[in-house]
Amino acid sequence: MRHLIVIILVLFSFQFLLAQESSEKDKPHSPTVGFGIGTLGFYGDINDDDYGSPFGGNPGYNVYVIQPINDYLDVKFNFLLGEIREEERSLERNINFESTIRSASANLEYNFANFLPEKRKITPFISVGVEALEFNPKTDLEAFGGDRYNYWSDGTIRNIAEDADNSDFAVIIQRDFDYETDVKESGINGSTTYEERTFSVPMGLGVTMHLNDQFNFRLESIVRMTFTDNIDGISKSTLDEIVGNKKANSANDIIVFNGFSLSYNFQKVEGADIDEDYRRGKSEPIDWLATGNSEDYDGDGVIDLIDNCPNTPKSVQVDSLGCPIDSDGDKVPDYKDEEANTEYPEFANDKGVEMTDDMIYESYLRYKDSTLELADVVERNFTGQGQKKGGRKYRVKVGEYTKGETPKDMSKLLSLADLSKVDQGEKTLYTVGNYRALNDAQKRANKLSNDGFEDVDVIKKNNKGEYESLNIITQSPPANVGNETTESTENTEEQDNQVVFRVQLGAFKQRPEENSDFNKIPSLFVVESGGYYRYMSGSFNTFNDAANHKVKMVVEGYKGAFVVAYKNGKRVSLRSVGINPISSDPIIGK
Repeated sequence: MRHLIVIILVLFSFQFLLAQESSEKDKPHSPTVGFGIGTLGFYGDINDDDYGSPFGGNPGYNVYVIQPINDYLDVKFNFLLGEIREEERSLERNINFESTIRSASANLEYNFANFLPEKRKITPFISVGVEALEFNPKTDLEAFGGDRYNYWSDGTIRNIAEDADNSDFAVIIQRDFDYETDVKESGINGSTTYEERTFSVPMGLGVTMHLNDQFNFRLESIVRMTFTDNIDGISKSTLDEIVGNKKANSANDIIVFNGFSLSYNFQKVEGADIDEDYRRGKSEPIDWLATGNSEDYDGDGVIDLIDNCPNTPKSVQVDSLGCPIDSDGDKVPDYKDEEANTEYPEFANDKGVEMTDDMIYESYLRYKDSTLELADVVERNFTGQGQKKGGRKYRVKVGEYTKGETPKDMSKLLSLADLSKVDQGEKTLYTVGNYRALNDAQKRANKLSNDGFEDVDVIKKNNKGEYESLNIITQSPPANVGNETTESTENTEEQDNQVVFRVQLGAFKQRPEENSDFNKIPSLFVVESGGYYRYMSGSFNTFNDAANHKVKMVVEGYKGAFVVAYKNGKRVSLRSVGINPISSDPIIGK
């Protein structure tokens, strides 16, 4: 491995000399400075049988300066500060260490620019270098108060050794994770003379993402092959009382850094110095047309340097500045204008059509509508299922309230499995059903009225998309109305008497804000009782369906969600409808 590293360094050194000679002919390259953060992984004598992931939890920070040699070779000076910590807890041995890492390195980076296109957003690179590294391993051998850790075979830590004569008096103690013992000064590594600094060969790879001319984002992974085995305080010369029954390996320690950074390049943007001289009166204005740049991105016959509309669609007629022709001057180009030769272009809308008095009045009403003539109608379905399609326009209203008001008989309403809510202007309508035929809607209305629901009525959607009352619920159901044909009432008698399961997401003393996360749930409604606002979601015929919905809500972040049941206009316990909530908790993914 070391011979291979030497060969790589020689090759890069040779390339460096060639680059120096050729760089005199190239334009100057500006330096880049950057700051990065990442994680440090450690491979040494601790946990050497199971190294695990190199993306450890040890923090590291680096500052660097990059000086380009030419387009594809850079010299990088890097400074690293971090901390590494490892723990090994087993029957064979129990050891730990913590060390601060400080290093300075010089690296040669190759970025493949001689093979890649000049204008690119991502540039890969590889690097190799030399580094001076400093460390200071410490270990945690004593608990708070000075009791030394004794690891017993039963997995506990005690203040007396397991084989001691007075072990019967041992008490359990806990690790304080205070690394109080310096490994070198205490001599537990078998030596007090070794150096706590070394050299390493950092080898890395990564990518640079070019955010703009001066800012770059880098991702990199650097492996540091050190020339010491003492970073973790354990080496092949370590005493047996520390290593236990397991011998230390003889390999040198390795440190891996994975991180990201943001860098800034001090280069001047091309043309910036010329423009600055012109602003200060030191030079004549630039004749950009004389530079010979004749690129025409949109192909409209006007070069990009003077094209005021650089993305004109193909085959569209343009003026001398590259903008589409607007013959009538209504600020809508001819190829988008729905009305040619507008007489009064100052009154044209965004489609180029001259606005009439009626259009202007309607626009005013939409801007400031106090008549509710143009009010939007918002419908929310609480059944947990999609609305039925196919020309259905009749519903049965079971309540009408001021918008934002919570019905006092909400528990009774929640016992209706197909309950929906319609926000219409300043009113909120609670409705059930969705029928094509008036006959079916009136049958359902009579059924609900007989069941004790008040303010029951059949409503119909008009041409404006609003629901209006028909005021016919006291009449007997018609046999057939006009040419309408009756359809199945979908077993409404069974539907209104069955058990309805819903999911309660939370209960609050104060109503949550309008822009809270609860309002992102489409099938949501509020029950106010006992001084609390209870938020409900969904409507299900079986407990399993409701339980699965509860799991989805928990995964979405509503940790307190649970299933509730409604029957015959009242909220009832799960046990009363044959559900044991303890043994019926759903499994995610069922």
